[in-house]
Order: sequence, then structure tokens, then C-alpha cells
Amino acid sequence: MLHFLHHFPRSGFARTSLVLRSASTKASTPLAAAHLLYDKQYINGKWVPSSNKDSFIDVTDSNTGEIFATVADGTAVDTEQAIIAASNAFHSWSNLSLLERKQYIQQILEEYEKVKPDIANSLTKELGAPQEFAKNVHSELYPFYSRQYLSIVDEYEWVEELDDIALVVKEPIGVVGAITPWNWPLNQIACKMIPALLAGCTFVLKPSEVTPINAYLLTEAVHASGLPPGVFNMVCGTGPKVGEVLATHPLVDMVSFTGSTGVGKHLHMLGSSTVKRVRSELGGRSAIVVLPDATAEQIEMMATQILENSGQSCLGLGRMIAPSSRYEEIVQIARDAFEKVQVVEASNEAAKTGDIGPVASRTQYDKIRSYIQKGIEEGARLV
Repeated sequence: MLHFLHHFPRSGFARTSLVLRSASTKASTPLAAAHLLYDKQYINGKWVPSSNKDSFIDVTDSNTGEIFATVADGTAVDTEQAIIAASNAFHSWSNLSLLERKQYIQQILEEYEKVKPDIANSLTKELGAPQEFAKNVHSELYPFYSRQYLSIVDEYEWVEELDDIALVVKEPIGVVGAITPWNWPLNQIACKMIPALLAGCTFVLKPSEVTPINAYLLTEAVHASGLPPGVFNMVCGTGPKVGEVLATHPLVDMVSFTGSTGVGKHLHMLGSSTVKRVRSELGGRSAIVVLPDATAEQIEMMATQILENSGQSCLGLGRMIAPSSRYEEIVQIARDAFEKVQVVEASNEAAKTGDIGPVASRTQYDKIRSYIQKGIEEGARLV
């Protein structure tokens, strides 16, 4: 939650302050439809047409490569309207009591439970997550974080005295723009949205255009909860059209971004033009060190950790550093472990725990293949 706070000097006794649907319609046709159309943005408590009425973004079914949904291709105009709505709502929202903000978060959670099955279903398509993983992991992340934040926020020290000479008062930073990734969409939305709203900030979400349907369904739950207009807004679109506006607009006080290192560096540069706070969680792959006394079971666990979410995780352990004396043994254990794993169509109800679905998009598939080829060209051994 500290990411959504800031501090500024106050006059007085050396006191420092730390500043912690159309309305009646849904966003789209029913989820069961053969092709879904989400042609609206959620701004100021209403589903409104995008200003870009002639351009849309296709969403691909990861299992078939076919288009199963179409979403709005947001513009700078849409984004600015959402920012203004959030700015206008900030004063009244931030002046609510913490108890009142908690009640709204609880109401959103209750409405989320109603759309959770549809969200799990959407993630089997837009992300390619196997049915069991989409249902028991991805769709459960928003309720998990909601309950976690609601349970700890009362313990947070909003006011702190420092040796009887200063007072630290934690207040909301203002309008938060959140740019979330495609690989763990609900996880990242929840980790940005819930603490921001609890802290008293207002919010503009730009979900990934690769996996946007779950964000639309979550936003339907937000709308049904009765959250005051302008507190939460969502603009679907691309980074250059939406994300860069969030980074440069003077009414946005903070940007929270999860994604690639290159885009993160660009957003930090853009944010500096208005000296706004930019917080980023950037891509990377970690190595795991196999110690000489590791058991076969431990080595298998280390090797297969990378397969979670079909290998599409920034915390995936993409490299194993092994003792040379056990190199061939460890290669064989990893190979045997991988050969047990099946790649299944995400909707396959017979899929076992540990089976993986397709990667999210052709772009990701081609990137993975290119890395394999590059490794071979550089002398790596493909097992």
C-alpha cells in the first residue's frame, strides 16, 4: 500500500505529512455468444462508447488461434476522460472513512463472486490457462487479495509520531494509473487496484489488450457494487494510445506498471515530464542453484517450477546452475520430468494437475521458438 502514498511538508511545528455500464447495460454481449463484442470503455461510472468507433482490437483464443472477441481500441481522448473523472472523484472518495472504503471493497468482492465462473472460462481462451488452473488459481487471486488487504488494513498506522517533534500523516497520493500485463492479469489488477482504493486513491486501469476480457468482467462487478462514479475507470487499448497518456498526464499522480523492462524504462522517462511517481515491476528470469546434496525429488521440483502458468511467469526459474559432477544426472531428471507433462487444450476437463495449456499468443510462441533456435546456434544442448 505504501506505493500509493506520498509525503509533502506542512506548515506548523516541523510536521511532515506522508501521503499515504451504460449505467444500465453491460459491457458486451453474453459470454456464451460465439463472438464477444466489448466496444465500450468504463468511465465515470458508465459504459460509454470509445471515441475510436471505427477501430477495434481482436482477442485470440489461445487454443485455436481464432478470434473469439473484439474489444475497444482506446484513444488519448478516452484516457483523458477517465483521468478527469478520477480526478474529480478523488476529493470525495479520499474523504470517506476507511470503514466506508472497506465496505465498498467488500461489495465489489461479493459481486465478483457472481462473475467468477465466467472469468475462469474467459481465461481458458484469452490466456490458454487449463480449466483447473483458471478456476482454482487465476480466478481465485482477486478474492484472495481482497481478503488479505481487508484483513491487514486496520493494522496500518496512518498517523505516526516521531519523538514528540514530528507527525507523519499518511494520505492518498491522488489519481493512480495502472498498466497491467497479460500473463497474470487478475493478480496484477488486484495488487494495484485494491490497496489504491483502500488508501483513498482513485484509479484508471489499462488492462493488457492480449487478455482484456477478464478485466471487463471484473469491471462489471465493480459497476454492480455501486462504487461511486469516477473512483474506478477502465480504458482498454494499446500502450502508445492509452499507457503513454497515463504516464504524461498532469492529473495522474502515480503510475504503477508491470511488464517488460523496455516499456518500463520508457514510462519512467515519460513520467519524469510531470515529475510523477512511477513504480514498475519489470520482466526477468531467475536462476536456481542446485547444491551437490540435492535429492532427485528436489531437482525435479526445481526443473518443473518454470512450467507454472505454461512458463509465462516473470518469477519463473528459467535457468538451473548445477554442479558439474552431477550434470548428466540432473539433465536426465529434468528431461524425464518434462516428458511427463502434457500440453492440453485449456477446456479439456480430463487434464491432470501439472498439465499445461498453450502459450497465450502466436507472438509468444514465435518468441519462444526464436529463443530455442538462438540457444542452439550459440552451442546450447537441446534435450
